[in-house]
Amino acid sequence: MRVFQVQDDWSMDNLVLAERPDPEPGPGELLLRMKAASLNYRDLLVPKRGYGRATGTLPLIPLSDGVGEVVAVGGDVGGEWIGQRVCPAFTQNWPAGPATKAKLGTSLGGPLDGVMADLMAVKAGGVVPVPEHLSDEQAATLPCAALTAWSALVAEGGLKAGDRVLVIGTGGVALFAVQFAKMHGAHVTVVSRSEAKLERVKALGADATLHAPSTPEWGQAAREIVGGDGIDMVVELGGEGTLPQSLRAVRNAVEAAVPVGF
Repeated sequence: MRVFQVQDDWSMDNLVLAERPDPEPGPGELLLRMKAASLNYRDLLVPKRGYGRATGTLPLIPLSDGVGEVVAVGGDVGGEWIGQRVCPAFTQNWPAGPATKAKLGTSLGGPLDGVMADLMAVKAGGVVPVPEHLSDEQAATLPCAALTAWSALVAEGGLKAGDRVLVIGTGGVALFAVQFAKMHGAHVTVVSRSEAKLERVKALGADATLHAPSTPEWGQAAREIVGGDGIDMVVELGGEGTLPQSLRAVRNAVEAAVPVGF
């Protein structure tokens, strides 16, 4: 089968099209014929060994997110899986519960081989069926970025109608955060360095935008946008460079929450 893999040395120059033997599904596994894949920011770091030893070993097939059709099953797996479209889970051994080092060490596209292959074998418990109304390309965007945004806002933040949400940036997680927050009836403000991208998030439903270069004290500006009381939740995706302003934007209350996307 064809694969894209990083081989010989860690760099983008060593990301090449290669061939590997077709995998066979083992006990409890599904064999997927991959139909679509999506690119996350982490996928640009992996070929450069951006996560250190946690990136995995060479050769490595990159990309964590994709959609495949089940074309064969291993022992102990029912034939009803054949023909189903599924998304391999970002972390193969983390179906539920708190994060642990062992669970986080089973992410696709580093350290485990990812989805940029004609075929891949995965555990039956490590996939999620794709809803019929989503195309392969649409569903392929969900496992990493969308789930991160949902976990931050809904699972951890308890998002509800009327909440005031501040989203930092306009990357994949941020775009999903904007859409999820609006679906829940929240007021959404987005901060970005790009005016063009701010125009795009307005089209996705953002209520207000802040151009960071033009408004360096955007933390206070975000408070004023929602009447001065402050923001209920911040999806903080910028890190060290943006966290001080994000904290200034949060409302002055003990229960104020600042979910952090990762």
